[in-house]
Amino acid sequence: MEQNIPRPPHRPTGASLATLIGVGIAVAGVVVLHVVRADLDPREAVMSHYANGSSGIVMTLVFYAFGIAALALAFRLFSAIDRQGVTRAFPYLMTIGGLAMLLAGAFEVDRPDAPETTGEVVHSNAAVAAFVLLVVSMALATMAMWRDDRWYQFRHTSAAITVVAALGAAGSKISTGSSWTGLVQRVLAGAVLVWFVLVARYVRSEQFRLADGELPIDGGV
Repeated sequence: MEQNIPRPPHRPTGASLATLIGVGIAVAGVVVLHVVRADLDPREAVMSHYANGSSGIVMTLVFYAFGIAALALAFRLFSAIDRQGVTRAFPYLMTIGGLAMLLAGAFEVDRPDAPETTGEVVHSNAAVAAFVLLVVSMALATMAMWRDDRWYQFRHTSAAITVVAALGAAGSKISTGSSWTGLVQRVLAGAVLVWFVLVARYVRSEQFRLADGELPIDGGV
């Protein structure tokens, strides 16, 4: 039988703000790429293909911003959600997922018509691993929220977005090579980023701070 351990007092670190900034940069980068690379069909082209060409540096920045956002949120949620049993693993899995996303950004992507290189293999496997780990982390975090009174108001929202992300992950595998691969991948990435934003905003809210025993004052969290 597990004992209830008193929650340590939270000290503002700015981690949730870093998450919001990282997501903002990633989303802005994707929007820019869709404007400047009108030659690619968003329904079919996976996001990695935007790393090719003169604007490829923007896609690299998107991967880095995505990874940093995951790392910052994992750090913040380590003490923001009570964890028991298997749910103890989610901050660590989210951290590994963030590192995998950084790795995906560090290796170049081949042109769709070019022979596969080692860099392409590393990039592809790292990106897949990152999304799998992030979706699993979302699911475990949602499970933990159901046993943490501070997250009572948010748990249903978290569960709904996690289901969308899980369906996107499954659909991404099934739709590989089809004319809808890009769209399904965007649903997956969008669901993960929306979850990041809403979780980071919630943990910064006065409602959460009051439930966590903090004073209702402004400050970075």
